[in-house]
Amino acid sequence: MNSTVRIVGWTATVVAVASAGLASAPFAGARAAAPVVNDCITNNADVQPAGMVLACGDGGLSVRDITWSSWGPDTAEGDGTEYRRVCQPSCAAGKTATGTTHITLRNPQDGYFTEAAITDLDGKPETWPVGPLRH
Repeated sequence: MNSTVRIVGWTATVVAVASAGLASAPFAGARAAAPVVNDCITNNADVQPAGMVLACGDGGLSVRDITWSSWGPDTAEGDGTEYRRVCQPSCAAGKTATGTTHITLRNPQDGYFTEAAITDLDGKPETWPVGPLRH
């Protein structure tokens, strides 16, 4: 085989392999999709939900009318109204208290935010799990 043909053949092979590698590489500056949050009532993924139930076992704590100020790859932040079941004198006889709260979703894992940090009705910080349900 002619040496010129071999050089042209090898050059074409190197260019093809390099091009294939570049085509599959992410673009410089490309961003990963922002995580989603799980709706524990429907078990569906959601982006910037208007409301979230945080106490999924009994529904005794939720944040509604959320206005999101940011939704990024590491955190999401917003403000809304907290609805909390007050179990006094008992949960059955108690009432629901409401107040404004700030909510921060954080700790993304496998494309889902897994924690929601809020301020309770007394202004104290709380953290609730919000990751996807595992079957």
